[in-house]
Amino acid sequence: MSTSHAEHDHGHGSGNGDHVPHVLPFKVYIGTFSTLLFLTVVTVGASYVDLGHMGNLIVALLIATIKASVVALIFMHLKWDHKFHAIIFVSALIFLAVFIGITMSDTQFRGEAEAIEGKNPVDLKDPFKGERTGDIAVPKAVAAPAAAGSAAPAAGSAAPAATPAKH
Repeated sequence: MSTSHAEHDHGHGSGNGDHVPHVLPFKVYIGTFSTLLFLTVVTVGASYVDLGHMGNLIVALLIATIKASVVALIFMHLKWDHKFHAIIFVSALIFLAVFIGITMSDTQFRGEAEAIEGKNPVDLKDPFKGERTGDIAVPKAVAAPAAAGSAAPAAGSAAPAATPAKH
């Protein structure tokens, strides 16, 4: 006795573990191809429109996300699969967006250190001789040597360190 198509579970969650492939009509694949071709034309057209650096980036990422979603929904059959798999897919997209956002926030400030270091180069013989104030290294003030008969250090200040004797 034959069962109807509606009665089949197609292996998605069936107890017997058999997996029956999800066969789609040819017109679905033609529609998917047409959609991807249209979005490719939109991508090329959007590249000729100047929306500013960030605007073009957002449009390109949005179109690429739509194209990837169409591929995942149709060719990976997520549209007809368990909703848990769709949640996993969307979670991966969210993490991807977070990582791209972190990377883009980093690239915004690249190259700033070179300009600062060009104005205030580091002394390779004594790289730690300067005091850091903000982003600019300021050399320490060189104290004049104390006179031979100078008074003791002021109260609350540290006494000068003893120099080791030479052998």
